[in-house]
Amino acid sequence: MIAWLSNSVLAVGVWTHLSSSCRNSTGPCPADPSSNSRFGRTGTRRQRVQRSATGGGNGQGKDDLENYVEVKIESVRVSQGASVVYLRVVGSEGVIPVHIGENESNALLREINKQRQVRPLTHDLMKNMLQEVGYRVTKVRVTDIIANTYYARVHVARAGGEGEVDVDARPSDAINLAVRFGAPVYIAKKIAESAAPAPIEQYPASSESHAEIVRSVRETLANYEDPTIMYQLQKELAVKEERFEDAQSFQESIVHEMTHNRLLRLVVAMESALADGRYEEAAHLRDEYKKAVQQSQTADRKAL
Repeated sequence: MIAWLSNSVLAVGVWTHLSSSCRNSTGPCPADPSSNSRFGRTGTRRQRVQRSATGGGNGQGKDDLENYVEVKIESVRVSQGASVVYLRVVGSEGVIPVHIGENESNALLREINKQRQVRPLTHDLMKNMLQEVGYRVTKVRVTDIIANTYYARVHVARAGGEGEVDVDARPSDAINLAVRFGAPVYIAKKIAESAAPAPIEQYPASSESHAEIVRSVRETLANYEDPTIMYQLQKELAVKEERFEDAQSFQESIVHEMTHNRLLRLVVAMESALADGRYEEAAHLRDEYKKAVQQSQTADRKAL
């Protein structure tokens, strides 16, 4: 999706520039790329890129939002290898759980917690590319759910809302981009009707005060060495030296760590719980992290 969106945005940006330049000329103007068949799925129900139904402004007119309600990110929870982002319907207690991939949940939590990376990850790169061609994400719509799979559209436009288009996307990518641009997220009313109060996970009451939990969790986080940082530095050096195969290998290592490294996932979940004030959950995750570290050290000693 990201690679395809990059090409589409660049094409639309070039078209916008050329069409504005030729408005006062007598020659023909270039065709709108969003109407070109190669930018859509011929014979399918959806188009990957289409002109906004509102045709300008901030792209939030009645035509495309009358059947939608706004949602906010309630929380992102990681438990037993499953990642779920809970979207709360504005003005109600109802939330909608959207299951997302491990890599996308890590990227979302890092952005929510304002953890800056040494080098841009995929969604950061997408944001940078959009800004470089003069576009920004104006809003995101979660449009449908089919066979337990959610569908979404990302709206992008120039400053002032000119040349708005919307692009087919996975909700996990769409929400990641919305958070990075501070754009609103909407969900179809027919989906919002199924919203229910967020499930409350019960954790054993801790004998520690909240202040003690915060201090202990922060000490635990401070002692953790993020394995992706070294890979990122090595990838950057490989790119500068034009060792592109090595750079690709380091990128694959980063993705593997973010997806499969249990300690890293516990660290990300701890940070999220602490930021949201879920102190008992943070303490539970801290204890799980310490237990996992001990198990790893025991396994290493046995291997010697």
